Amino acid sequence: MTCDAGSVLSDHAGPIAHGFGWGGHVHDMALAARGEQGRVWRLTTERGTYAVKELIVRQTPADVEMDVAFQEAVLAAGSVTMPQPIRTVDGDVLLEVAGQQVRAYTWVDLLPTDLTLDSASVGAALAAVHRVQHLLARPLHPWYSEPVGEARWADLLTAAQAARAPFAEAFRAEVPHLLALEAVLEAPSRLQNCHRDLWADNMLPTPDGAICVIDWENCGLADPSQEVPMALVDFGGDDQRRIAALYRAYLDNGGPGRVSGPGSFTMVIAQFGHFWESAVRTYAAPEATDEQRAHSVDRVAELLDRPLRPHHIEEMLDTLAGTALSGGSERLPGAGHLHASDD
Repeated sequence: MTCDAGSVLSDHAGPIAHGFGWGGHVHDMALAARGEQGRVWRLTTERGTYAVKELIVRQTPADVEMDVAFQEAVLAAGSVTMPQPIRTVDGDVLLEVAGQQVRAYTWVDLLPTDLTLDSASVGAALAAVHRVQHLLARPLHPWYSEPVGEARWADLLTAAQAARAPFAEAFRAEVPHLLALEAVLEAPSRLQNCHRDLWADNMLPTPDGAICVIDWENCGLADPSQEVPMALVDFGGDDQRRIAALYRAYLDNGGPGRVSGPGSFTMVIAQFGHFWESAVRTYAAPEATDEQRAHSVDRVAELLDRPLRPHHIEEMLDTLAGTALSGGSERLPGAGHLHASDD
């Protein structure tokens, strides 16, 4: 959903500032970033600079109250650098402006995504998030744990070919790998509130050397053991030393998750699958705009640039088992191997 025709969110800077109690005089409002779930604007008034998130997918008051409650609990723990959510003058999380939902946060200066961040610092930041035990949570969501499935993959491939998607042939070659990965999915079991989107794009460096965790809107129930591999895949890549250092720091800083076998990669595998599903579906939709199709092509290019394969998981499991042993931790149970084809 977008603002009224012929306008952009910055045309409504005054009502937004008034709604959140930031004073009446707006100095500037400019687009700062665009993500999958929304656009972030930098709004400056005489009272300071704030982040305004324009939501692409609408949210319910009940959902936002639960995710803000978790954010506030993490902030209260004092060990995670993150923006602070800001409520409206009426005490609400959401503000409706020109038919568009917006949310607000304190502004934090951030540097671009950096996959070479210090592994120990990333592991410590991840552990700090997972140490916060908070009861309120949105329920499990299939995006983080369920497969796309063979039938749906077949339908998507047919749609991509019919739409003459430029990535159709690459997608056809990728489907067997996606199916092999989905064969090891496991239902999450050690449930607690988790961020659920801890990719490198959401763990960003700040100019003063901290790691800031952003984009908490999708937090909810998950297994921390299945969230740890997200950081391992993004920040570790094929470098087993970085993978070991990140996991060692996570354990040393009290992280409760334990990567114990291929099923621990469920959240990574499920999200990779749904990223593919979303990109293909959007591109093939008859009503898709040129902008949406271009974004889908870019998304697929990212997925193809660093594809996940069963042998990557096997190598990481061997590394993590050795890391736990070398640090005197318990032997990781079930750190076995994938038996799917990796051709």
